[in-house]
Amino acid sequence: MTPDLVKRLGLVKELEGHTGCVNCIQWNSNGRLLASGSDDKTVIVWDGLVGRRMARVETPHEGNIFSVVWMPGADDQLVGTGAGDCRVCVLNVETGATLKSVIGHQGRVKRLTTAPDSPGVVWSGGEDGLVRQWDLRERWSMDSSNVLVNLTHHAGRGAEVKCVSICPSRSELIAVGANDPFVRVFDRRMITCSRLDPSAIPDTECGAVAYFVPGHLPGVEAAFHRKLRPLTSTYITYNKDGTELLCNLGGEQIYLYDKFAMYSTSAPINLAVIQNCDKRQVPANNGLKNGQSRTAFKNLPADVEALKLQANSEFEAQDYSKAVYLYNQAISHHATPHPILCGNRAAALMKRKWDGDIYAAFRDCLSALFLDPGHIKAHLRLAQCLTELDWLPEATKCLDNFKLKHPEHKKSAAFTQREIDLNAALEKKSAASNRTGAAASSASPPPASSPVLSQYSAASFLRSDDDQVEAMDSDDDSDDDAVRPPSSPILHPGGISSRLG
Repeated sequence: MTPDLVKRLGLVKELEGHTGCVNCIQWNSNGRLLASGSDDKTVIVWDGLVGRRMARVETPHEGNIFSVVWMPGADDQLVGTGAGDCRVCVLNVETGATLKSVIGHQGRVKRLTTAPDSPGVVWSGGEDGLVRQWDLRERWSMDSSNVLVNLTHHAGRGAEVKCVSICPSRSELIAVGANDPFVRVFDRRMITCSRLDPSAIPDTECGAVAYFVPGHLPGVEAAFHRKLRPLTSTYITYNKDGTELLCNLGGEQIYLYDKFAMYSTSAPINLAVIQNCDKRQVPANNGLKNGQSRTAFKNLPADVEALKLQANSEFEAQDYSKAVYLYNQAISHHATPHPILCGNRAAALMKRKWDGDIYAAFRDCLSALFLDPGHIKAHLRLAQCLTELDWLPEATKCLDNFKLKHPEHKKSAAFTQREIDLNAALEKKSAASNRTGAAASSASPPPASSPVLSQYSAASFLRSDDDQVEAMDSDDDSDDDAVRPPSSPILHPGGISSRLG
């Protein structure tokens, strides 16, 4: 979603007909018909292209309708509904008849989903923690053997299913969002539907095959609850190709998990800060000359350079949102990541500090260091991000790696500041631990740490393939976090002036 796209949006029609809040809408497969469900307990079918109401269906529901879906294989005659009365229904929108109606959950039904290749089948997710599979060819009842997922077996008794979505290209995969920051993906081929049995022992073989979560959120749910911002996946959906999964995470941001996150079996970048690499022989100059990376990069194309300079100006003006937007444009125009652009965007994100910005900056620093392992400022910014994310063991090892790779800069002001910040964070955590006492400390969860850094290797931080020294053709930002040997200042033309930390 970009400002240019928003400017092109315009109101075409306002469809009036419901007497209560409209909680859900869904287009049919050809994009002509629109079904809407409301607090007035009715479903209305609209001709979405001309804005005309075609049918209004009274439902058996006694609670607000939260989800409406078109049933596949029914020639747009059948819709499924789920509501706050724990009921799932299938309705004929042409005749108004109710084909199926069942109180199928012990909590509100928040979302239904269907698969194009499974006619007559609908899946429901309820706040009782269950995902149930309903087939029009079968008898529907609360004791039906159709429990596909019992999230209370995997996430505890308080688990609630808030949303479900079937992958269009791989309909055996069903994504489940709950009252936590995780999206769990289950493979239906590995699960046998069963009758609800509260006393049943959880079957570990029926667990999720994948979990998706923004890397900075595991372990911080309690902090969000204290701020009255509980993290809940309120809506998830795949794109039509099944290569992207969009998640609206209530209490935080909207996240898009792409095909690399969903299907890659290896890390997209290979560097890390949590493993020492003391077996590698590091050359005395570490591949650097006057603090510059040995890797040479071509000058940025003229249009990308212009965008970068605009972003730098916005950074200097402290309009960090505009700077992030312009760096995004520059990276998009460049088509491939570039260490200068990634490093600069990280600096802007660290200044803006919206929810998730520090983690996004952390990822940019990893990208910059993957492209240029000698990127000094990206390395230091990475340490700052880790400290601010409260991943203190990783931050400690990040700075240890920096001293090993750049020993000539370990007395610089920027590095010293990172150490001061880290030591202050460690002392704060130690003081908090002492206040809670040894017993409480032993019962508490482990300190927050990165759920993604274990994928990486420290080798990239320390690598130097040969002893040849080549100055980096870089116009990285020249902010005051640049590390400079006292007797040899480094100039980075065309950069940003600011102090980080």
